Amino acid sequence: MLHIYYGNGKGKTCSAIGAAIRAAGNGFRVLVVQLFKASATGERSILSGISGIELYPCPKELKFTFEMNESELESERGRYERTLEYIKDRREQYDMIVIDEFFTLSDCGFFTSSYLYNYIKEINKNNTEILLTGHDVELKFISLSDYATKFECIKHPFSAGAPPRAGVEM
Repeated sequence: MLHIYYGNGKGKTCSAIGAAIRAAGNGFRVLVVQLFKASATGERSILSGISGIELYPCPKELKFTFEMNESELESERGRYERTLEYIKDRREQYDMIVIDEFFTLSDCGFFTSSYLYNYIKEINKNNTEILLTGHDVELKFISLSDYATKFECIKHPFSAGAPPRAGVEM
């Protein structure tokens, strides 16, 4: 089944990670892939110690795409191509696959929405639970999904200029 957690509110990654922990606690084999994130997050340090969860590697450091030059952007695109191939090639080994920030691949121009739509249709063929997160999601993805939850920000300290806090936002 396909799950989509999207919107501009806080909690998309937390929900997806919580589902991964619940699944692992029930004996599922889970792959967690985090895109557009570096490896030093609180959730990764905990997830790495949970039996049944495989963490796809993240870079140690990562720039925002708006800080990258053309060569760096092309390198990132290649890394994301390899990541999607890894998932596709091994999808039958897992009961659940979490792809955090999946829709950001389109938002940042690495892949077209049509490419990502066809990719999801292709990997969503067996009994694997697939969880995708992101900000902007086109209706065609919502129509394809079995679950869709929109997170809406009502109030957040970022709006007042507060930086992300370890243990809360990262």
